[in-house]
Amino acid sequence: MTAAGVRCEVVAPSKLQKPSGDRVKTDARDALHLARLLRLDEICAVSIPTVDQDAARDLVRAREDCRGDLMRARHRLSKLLLRHGIVYCGGAAWTGAHDRWLRTEAAPQLTSQATRMAFDADYDHVLTMQARRGRLDAAIEDMAADSEFTPIVRRVSCLRRVSTLTGFALAVEIGDWDRFTGNTIGSFVG
Repeated sequence: MTAAGVRCEVVAPSKLQKPSGDRVKTDARDALHLARLLRLDEICAVSIPTVDQDAARDLVRAREDCRGDLMRARHRLSKLLLRHGIVYCGGAAWTGAHDRWLRTEAAPQLTSQATRMAFDADYDHVLTMQARRGRLDAAIEDMAADSEFTPIVRRVSCLRRVSTLTGFALAVEIGDWDRFTGNTIGSFVG
């Protein structure tokens, strides 16, 4: 609509003021009510993300999906080994030591060719998901370092245990930080 030159306000229905006792709902009454609120500037508009903001959200959501896929792939591989009585006892799982153990000790214990093929497929899937997550992490780091979200990411990342990835995810999902911080500061000051 913006590209066509039409003014558009997106409002949250829960933020609209409604007269008490008004139980009749029709499109005509709703339109009249919205027009009156707009004229009185009593509408709390919802910010519409720009194309770049929406793309950043897509990137963060793709990374989250990849993280879930990696977790499921790891579980699948662990359960395959567990069904064959192969258990890792060398410390934390999914570290460099665990990866060496998978390749040098766990895999040779699988005697059936079919089971070994299933292990190879699951292990390859884990490696693929790790590589995909790494590429998405790098893209997020690049975007967090040089984008409209950079100041927010830097501020939020100053907090203990908040990484750049988490700060970027917060920045893109919350959206209009100027409105958000302005309303928050205004509520404390005013």
